[in-house]
Amino acid sequence: MLLRVPGYFLKDDHDLWTDDAWPTMTAPRGYQWSFADGARTFREQVPMGPQLYRTFRWGKTLQMWFTEGRDFRSANPEPDGPKKTMWGVAQRDWLKKTLLASDADWKVLVNPTPLVGPDRKNKHDNHANDTFAHEGREFRLWAKKNLGDSFFVLNGDRHWQYHSVHPDTGTKEISVGAASESHAKGARSASPGEDPTFHRFHRIGGGFLHAATSRSKGGNGHITFRLCDVFGKIVFETSSSRKVG
Repeated sequence: MLLRVPGYFLKDDHDLWTDDAWPTMTAPRGYQWSFADGARTFREQVPMGPQLYRTFRWGKTLQMWFTEGRDFRSANPEPDGPKKTMWGVAQRDWLKKTLLASDADWKVLVNPTPLVGPDRKNKHDNHANDTFAHEGREFRLWAKKNLGDSFFVLNGDRHWQYHSVHPDTGTKEISVGAASESHAKGARSASPGEDPTFHRFHRIGGGFLHAATSRSKGGNGHITFRLCDVFGKIVFETSSSRKVG
């Protein structure tokens, strides 16, 4: 398939090892497979290239960033604060530096886990949770100051589809949701429910996300995101426009 359809790969906990995993985590009882085994095997199985975090430019209108959320993270149970990180210092500095350097009309971060959420209260694994709240808040504030309305976040990991706007920073995030109805509606993946302070759209159902960019003759850039169900029917659409160079 990859000879005909290009793909960019990211991993999360279950692509790697076990639920909510981090590098120094003690193996669950009975495991004969380690975090390092999972990380090595992932690199063997998918065409990643030399770097786990990457950025790709598509013409004048779009640049995308793909981040690594497992290999460089602090242990989940550590107290939250300035030194705690999901991305690691080197990746976080790279992300900010390359975002600032980009002159693309639209800058889209594809993150394995949520940056905005909201997420379930019993989760302690991502930037939308209390465990990594400091780094998430710091980055959202940085993005508001430096990127303005050109920046979007797309995330996986949550099993429901949503479009959220952070009430304090305006950071825009779209969750692609689960690829199947069974994963979306399973009891273990239940959404925390619709929250009007964040959500512009909220749906418990499987599907995928489609995005398109363009430029008009008047010098405006346009981007459209369409969330679809498992059959391809559009269930939500949002568009943005801005003056571009």
